[in-house]
Amino acid sequence: MIREALAAVARNESLGGLLSRTPGARDVVKRVVGGDSADGALAVAAELADRGMFASLERAAPTVESDDDADEVLAENCLLIDRIVQAGLAQSCEVTVFPDSLAPVHDIGSARAFARLLEVAREAEAAGVSLMVGMGGVDEVDRTLDRIDDLHGRGLPVGVTLQACLRRTEADCHRLADRRVRLVKGAHRGDPHVAHDQPLEVDKAYVRCAKTLLGGNGNPSFATHDPRLIEILESLAERFRRDPHTFEYAFYMGRLEGAQVRLSQAGDRVRIYVPYGPDWFERLVGGLAEQPTSIVAAVRSLLPGTSS
Repeated sequence: MIREALAAVARNESLGGLLSRTPGARDVVKRVVGGDSADGALAVAAELADRGMFASLERAAPTVESDDDADEVLAENCLLIDRIVQAGLAQSCEVTVFPDSLAPVHDIGSARAFARLLEVAREAEAAGVSLMVGMGGVDEVDRTLDRIDDLHGRGLPVGVTLQACLRRTEADCHRLADRRVRLVKGAHRGDPHVAHDQPLEVDKAYVRCAKTLLGGNGNPSFATHDPRLIEILESLAERFRRDPHTFEYAFYMGRLEGAQVRLSQAGDRVRIYVPYGPDWFERLVGGLAEQPTSIVAAVRSLLPGTSS
């Protein structure tokens, strides 16, 4: 199946469709996605909470073509926040939203796009549910951070995702070290003056950013499936004498499950990213496709009877 999956990626074909044609696909999908609706995602979040873990739910949205599409995504996110509260999961479950899912492609920088993000943030704050804002491409970083600053100025302490591969991120981490930041490796191919172009350099940048965030007063979230980086993070947390409840490790659902359990049992906060909705696989693979070396490991992790 790995060979078929890689071939599908090369053809830009939906891996969701590939899984649907594969024997045992239903069991595979259950390991990596919360289902097609909020009901399935909330069930996963409840199970994680019972195990002492946290969840980050994202309604994976397709490319938004119109204001009507964007308004529909807005309504779905507000409904998700209400459902989280009704399920009694507000303390263990956050919502992740990407700004580009709240506006048509041609209108991402508009006032209307920000108004939708503002509405989600207000809904989340009123409900007591944490909101994490995802980061788009390198051209969107300044705009996204400006919006985050605006939200914080309005008393809406949303989190934001930063990509260690970008050279600017170390400075961004210094400025935002007293806020909630989710640090990811990220992937960018282009100007080497904008981003690190060697995996080792990205890893080094990730560690430097982690040191800055752990030295601050915020509550950072470290998203990585690299066992070596996780070991370094554990050592850094001890060096900075960080209380385990003031930072967390974040994983994709179905990835490094052994590490998830080990960290949780050791008293660390572990958060699992749970995509759901009809377009979940396109969102998941969208990130993986930018990092070809990760695809084999990711696909292998989907196979029944394997672990990562």
